[in-house]
Amino acid sequence: MNVKELRISRILNSKSGKSVIIPIDHGIVMGNVEGLEDPLKILKQLIDTGIDGTLLSPGIGKISLDLFSSKDAPGRILTADIPLLSTVPGGSGEVVGHEIIADVEFALRYNFDIVKVLLPWGEREHVQMESVRVVSDLANECDRWNMPLMVEPVLWGEAIPKEKRNDPKIIEHASRMALEMGADILKIPYTGNKSEFKDLVNNLKVPVFILGGPKMDSIEGVLRVAKESIEAGAKGIVFGRNVWQNPKMKDLVRALKMIVHDNAEISNAMNNFNLLG
Repeated sequence: MNVKELRISRILNSKSGKSVIIPIDHGIVMGNVEGLEDPLKILKQLIDTGIDGTLLSPGIGKISLDLFSSKDAPGRILTADIPLLSTVPGGSGEVVGHEIIADVEFALRYNFDIVKVLLPWGEREHVQMESVRVVSDLANECDRWNMPLMVEPVLWGEAIPKEKRNDPKIIEHASRMALEMGADILKIPYTGNKSEFKDLVNNLKVPVFILGGPKMDSIEGVLRVAKESIEAGAKGIVFGRNVWQNPKMKDLVRALKMIVHDNAEISNAMNNFNLLG
């Protein structure tokens, strides 16, 4: 096991080799997002449920160190960049600029296990090239320090029509290009077809984690994405808003752990934690 593999192992369950990661880094882009108004309170609750890892912004990473003092604390992934969506705090729109806000030295100083960066596609040409430089610069720096880099390609820009943003072929291209830029881990959406997604995971050759994205319609839908993607070969899930914006957050996390680590059926997981109805 090399140094990068050792760091990656810190976010994986020791028995299943899989991972339930619940990120709370959304405030760096969205501001005071609903459900995450008190990030440390939510983080404490998530740690109590036994999550395997979380994503943290630099600021929350610094003020939450005490929560990770135990030997069985979850792994920590640093969100190292900000693709700014508006010049108005809390606003949204096209990416107006993309910058690294924390380097690998910061990640090492605060004992993070992995660094994560976004790779938005479909942006205006100059912003698109900023994103390419952010990812490539960070990939080189991560290699220099043996720090694993998680890359999250996202189809946000207006050059990609909304009806095409879940297109499996575009997701495949974006994933492949992120791999070519130096990703050690990929965080990508589930494409919806288990057989095709299995082929994609096999071809990528690096650990693939599934992002949750916008809020889904039901708890069953959340569990189904987790179940199918894990069965297709994903290494784990990274679900944020679909978890901590749900009033049954703790039970939902426990159900996700049953599915990811124990290969439980969706109905059994929902029954076990009273998530039906």
